[in-house]
Amino acid sequence: MLIKANSLVLYKNKAALVVEVSGDKYQIRTASGDRKSVRLKDIEFLHAGPCSSIPQMLEIPPLELQQETAELITGDTIAFSEFLDLLFGNTSPAAALSGMEILAENCCFSGSPGAGVKANSIEHIQAVLDKEQQKNAARQARIELLERIRSGNVSADDRIALREIENVAYGESASSKLMQELDMEALPEKAQNLLLKIGVWNYFDNNPWPRRFEVETLPDYPELPSTLPDEERLDLTGLPAYAIDDIGSDDPDDAISFDLQNDLLWVHVADPAALVQADSELENFARQCGSTLYLPEKIVPMLPEQAVSMFGLGLQETSPALSFAVKIDQTGRCELQKLTLSTVKVTRMNYQQAEELMQTPDFIPCVETLQRFKNMRAAENAVMIKLPEVKVKVDIPRRSVAITLLEQSPARELVANAMLAAGSAVARFAAEHDIVMPFAIQEEPEITERPDTLPGMYALRKSCRQSTLSTLPGRHAGLGLEPYCRVTSPLRRYEDLLGHIQLRKYLKGEALLSISEMDERLSVSEPAAVLRSKLERQCREYWTLVMLHEQPEAWKGEAIYIAKPDERSVWLLPDLAYEFKNRYNARLPLGESMLAECIASDPAFLTAQFRLSTGTIHAEDAADSPESLG
Repeated sequence: MLIKANSLVLYKNKAALVVEVSGDKYQIRTASGDRKSVRLKDIEFLHAGPCSSIPQMLEIPPLELQQETAELITGDTIAFSEFLDLLFGNTSPAAALSGMEILAENCCFSGSPGAGVKANSIEHIQAVLDKEQQKNAARQARIELLERIRSGNVSADDRIALREIENVAYGESASSKLMQELDMEALPEKAQNLLLKIGVWNYFDNNPWPRRFEVETLPDYPELPSTLPDEERLDLTGLPAYAIDDIGSDDPDDAISFDLQNDLLWVHVADPAALVQADSELENFARQCGSTLYLPEKIVPMLPEQAVSMFGLGLQETSPALSFAVKIDQTGRCELQKLTLSTVKVTRMNYQQAEELMQTPDFIPCVETLQRFKNMRAAENAVMIKLPEVKVKVDIPRRSVAITLLEQSPARELVANAMLAAGSAVARFAAEHDIVMPFAIQEEPEITERPDTLPGMYALRKSCRQSTLSTLPGRHAGLGLEPYCRVTSPLRRYEDLLGHIQLRKYLKGEALLSISEMDERLSVSEPAAVLRSKLERQCREYWTLVMLHEQPEAWKGEAIYIAKPDERSVWLLPDLAYEFKNRYNARLPLGESMLAECIASDPAFLTAQFRLSTGTIHAEDAADSPESLG
């Protein structure tokens, strides 16, 4: 058919006006006003016009009239113009547009202007109507769901529909149609806040952070063999050994002894490498984990739980161990005098009990020896930061959060130095004997001074660089040791377990892991351990804010002014080991204390607000609205 200017055509199933015809090219103008040059094959004739513009459609006849008309032409194919005349009583351009709209619905009629129109079967019409009814029902159900969400009256039946919002809250999806329809940005914290407001989530049962970090909290562990290999072990059960930990600790993986006769510090370490062989399924699993995950609400071990009961020191009458005999000379330098598989008999005690042990005549030499080691580290400009630390413990069934300040006791310091001494001695031994190990390296902090004030130590900590692992020995500036490797926590740290696997190979005269084999393992385990460490910090902050939110009365406590990096000041709550910023503008020296009152806490957004005052806390003493750190 010859299509002339001012005719109506269909272009990509949309109405368009032919403006000009030039040879085999047609200039058309779409409903949006765009002009295009097309060929005949790109368009379909609709109406000869003439039209100066695309007309408005006529009112679509009701469905009953369409069905009656369909019955009239059952079995016949009629011209498009006749179809228009039957439905609209005219064949105008506007009627043509409306007729195409009806054909596009493919309910009562099907066809086209060129091929003609025929009526669809009764079965087809009913199927289309049923589908449309379902769509309308779904649309209405969606409207009602959105209204229940807005009003906070969702039901248990809504949980399936709300999963898309939960996926956003868990960080597993970046979009949600529901949130879009609610005019909400699809951000994890906003999704979490919404779920909390409508009562679908609560703070205790729905901590989203492990899933946001993609960390599995219910892992499927490989099987741990139940029988130890038949190996020769040195019997050290006659040497008193002590596993010293916090009250409630249930994975003791190190213990200390002191041989008075030979002036030797013995550090005994749990020996899971007896069963975790290189390249085994267990070793690969631990490598993927990087470390045990210590969350306030649960512990997710790096190795199967049976490993703790089998190798935890002091949990059985005697325990298998890998023992290090360390000689600390008068300058505080460490030398590994003996490396051996052993059997030990360990007494477990907490730090308070260890305070009494440190006063006994048989143990005083151990205290003095480790003091020499600590003095040597201080002389090497070690970073010895003493900032408040807390233990956050969550009881999910009881809906409680307990935050306990960890005492910086002499016993805790003694145990820490004993473990460091073992790591120093083993690292030196490995370097001297060309044993490839995961050495811990840390560059010098930007601040060279070693302050003794809280603000000073806070600034020093901020200037410290993160330690890394290397198969080449180097200096760990923060510890004041060169070289150094971690070997005292193989039940909960992969790098320690890997070191034990290597040391066992050395003891047995087997081929050692090469630098490339060690690097390959560390390239997997180190990022995994760093990720878990970040998750632990994030969860401690989350649960601290939950505790503040759930207090029946506003939390109050001491706040110490520790830094002012910009127009806001940084404050430390020592009882919670929590930092926040605000714009309190009093001219106070760093290190001064004020009273802080928590006036708002939002765990979903990780924010809290504190009011500062110089005396008893009153509303009139409030500073400008403070902001939480983070």
